[in-house]
Amino acid sequence: MEQWFLEAGAVATLRQPFGTMGMSTHAYGGTRMGDDPRRTSSTAGASRHEVPNLGVLGASVMGTSGARNPTLTAQALAWRTAEHLVVDWRSIAG
Repeated sequence: MEQWFLEAGAVATLRQPFGTMGMSTHAYGGTRMGDDPRRTSSTAGASRHEVPNLGVLGASVMGTSGARNPTLTAQALAWRTAEHLVVDWRSIAG
């Protein structure tokens, strides 16, 4: 991974231990979706409340994964967000 980052243009890398979550966990909820900007950071369409032309792609918009691998759900949400940005671009581009 370090070599990949360097070849992609990183000027420095920092190796750290995996931490308490390990290396194969999925992180959720950092940019949760919802209607209330005081409690969530992205809309139900996974755009930022403050920046409507910025889509948030990935599992961070999900509060949790339930009991299954989240890959297909994260992919479906990413497609939905991309579609929202394309369809509504003229009204949200600013």
